[in-house]
Amino acid sequence: MSGLASALLNNRTTRLLLRWLIWMAVIASLAIIFGRLAADVWLHQDFAWDAQVMLAIHTLSRPWLDWVVRAITLTGGELAAVFALAVAVWRWRVHRLRPHERLDAATVLIAFGGAVCINAALKLLFARPRPAVFPPLTSESSYSFPSGHAVAAVALYGLLAVLLWRRGRYGWAILSGAWVVVVALSRVYLGVHYPSDVLASLAHGTLWLIAVLFARDWYERRVQLAQAAPDAAAVD
Repeated sequence: MSGLASALLNNRTTRLLLRWLIWMAVIASLAIIFGRLAADVWLHQDFAWDAQVMLAIHTLSRPWLDWVVRAITLTGGELAAVFALAVAVWRWRVHRLRPHERLDAATVLIAFGGAVCINAALKLLFARPRPAVFPPLTSESSYSFPSGHAVAAVALYGLLAVLLWRRGRYGWAILSGAWVVVVALSRVYLGVHYPSDVLASLAHGTLWLIAVLFARDWYERRVQLAQAAPDAAAVD
């Protein structure tokens, strides 16, 4: 039995170590992507592939598709803020007797609000002008790097994808995760962001989301341990 227990422990330890190594590799990759792009933007170095990708996507432009994409991009802007608030209020009020639901409500607000604030600061820091590759299909007045819509999509729909996946709602989770990519592409299609803006936004937005989820899970484990301690003392 001791040999079996040791084998199980070693197996569990190996899986835990492997999981942490994967997470570290993902985090390092995202940090490198954002860091490289941010450094080049800071040094005012242009990316040859930015214009090429934008023009390739622009060839798909059609009047009806322009209308559809304008509607899609709203879900990463003003509508995203309304949706985030609605989701948080719904989880807090309707499921107020379930602690994990209230924790999810707070997580949605922190993830979305924090992402928006961080991105606004980065825009002012880098002050990259908007693209002028072709006449944009919608107007924007702020700076270009990084994309606020893409970051907001990661913080909101990416978070919902994780929460839905954890509850076994895999179809909705995949759809929510895919919507992040759709919103990001809409910004390039409309001509208001370079692909490098969007790619950097996806990288730093995902890093922020990982940090929020780690903090959420750590807090949830701490609460569970605190609740379990009195029960164990009562049994003794």
